[in-house]
Amino acid sequence: MSENNDITAELLICDAMAIKPPEIAYKILSEAERQRLERMTNPLQRQLFLLGRYLLRQRLGILLGKSPAALEIGLSARGKPGLAGSNWQFNLSHSSSLLALAISPEAPVGVDLESRKLERNGIDRLARRYLTAEEQHWLASSPQPGNDFQQLWTIKEAVLKADGSGIANNLDRVEWHPGQPEARFNGLHYRLYQGRLEAASLTLAIAARHCRLRRLTPADCSAELEITGPQPNLAINP
Repeated sequence: MSENNDITAELLICDAMAIKPPEIAYKILSEAERQRLERMTNPLQRQLFLLGRYLLRQRLGILLGKSPAALEIGLSARGKPGLAGSNWQFNLSHSSSLLALAISPEAPVGVDLESRKLERNGIDRLARRYLTAEEQHWLASSPQPGNDFQQLWTIKEAVLKADGSGIANNLDRVEWHPGQPEARFNGLHYRLYQGRLEAASLTLAIAARHCRLRRLTPADCSAELEITGPQPNLAINP
């Protein structure tokens, strides 16, 4: 697609442990999704997967005017999830109980959530292995290395998830300069939206120079959800 196209992407952030999916949530999953869910033994992982796929199918069903259960969601040759027979793009991420869902009408999109905070020794070790010399220098002089490393890591993961090439041998190839609203990878520009909530950082990356962002609530995906607790109010920097 042209990088100059103006698109509207959607972003949903929610607390999966404070939302109860309806019984129909399991029924609209594909057989492959059900098998994957049944292999999960961790209750939080099961909740995140079930809710994420339910919200994704519900929202895409609304946007496309199709039955959520009829949508064919599979993996590309490189392992990136996609929707068969459609240009619509999507991506999911979770950290702790937080869940993020991003949807784009055509531009590749990636989202990454990270709530884990590393100490200086851990940051230095990962920086030497995966980051550029410029990025290492920036982190070494940062008064908040934990926050800045977390932010930088989510930028790189979000861009690589949008590209679909994976993080192996690619982290140092994502170009970003502190304070800039875009990154570059493989010759493409990625518009960045970033946010923070308590200990968590989020980055949404979209392969488009011009983009509008629409924030969603769980109710925009389904009116059948039971909200059992407060939902995160993560401020996004345009």
